[in-house]
Amino acid sequence: MMSILSYIGIGLATGVLSGLLGVGGGVILVPALVFIFSFTMKNAVGTSLAIIVPIAMVGSYLHYREGNVKFLLAIYIAIAAVIGSRIGVYLCTCLPNLTLKRIFGILLLFLGIKMIIGR
Repeated sequence: MMSILSYIGIGLATGVLSGLLGVGGGVILVPALVFIFSFTMKNAVGTSLAIIVPIAMVGSYLHYREGNVKFLLAIYIAIAAVIGSRIGVYLCTCLPNLTLKRIFGILLLFLGIKMIIGR
């Protein structure tokens, strides 16, 4: 029962932060699944991608209603992201979990510093 409540709590936090800041799958779910629920990095990434689909659909629709979606830009980026995802999944299968954790941590650290400092 505690696991289910924990999963629900992570889901609620992910949904709130996704709708508020546009983050969720990678930034919230992957570390939570790895450190709280002891998933391997590869399982966390795959599970996160599956979870983010409904979050993105609902969030996109609600932001669309508010006039916050730039469709042409979204289409261009989505096409490139689908291609990039294929490459990323291939790389994920080739790299060890520890390497993936380190890459992920460095990326989050860099992005966090960039966001705090600004341009």
